[in-house]
Amino acid sequence: MYAYPVEVLAETYVSKLGGFTEEIDRRELGINEQALYSNTSIIVGETEARIKILDERNPPFFLRKSFRVVGLPHSLSPNGEVVLPEELREKFERFVGKDVVINTVESFRIDGDYFNVIRAIKKWKKDLNDLNEI
Repeated sequence: MYAYPVEVLAETYVSKLGGFTEEIDRRELGINEQALYSNTSIIVGETEARIKILDERNPPFFLRKSFRVVGLPHSLSPNGEVVLPEELREKFERFVGKDVVINTVESFRIDGDYFNVIRAIKKWKKDLNDLNEI
């Protein structure tokens, strides 16, 4: 069994930032492949995820960079830690060892179809305006 990632909400996981590697592309996020299979419903090589560093100021969800989740060997992610591309070392090095939230909800629930999201936002805005008129 692997310590990470831990599912905290549907399609949302917490892990630690374990480090960086040149073995993955700049738009990929790596986690131990066996940990992914045993601890998550993430589909290796297909699922897209957005990350945030816990207890840090992060950009709004849809402004965060999206990463494709790929499997890594045990040597790079022994406990299921998140490993980022080497190109992001300068931006994220100070967060190594900190908790990372891995959000795959968009990949599983929305899957590129934003029509219903936009419709829900419009309905929410209309309802909010109606409440303000009362």
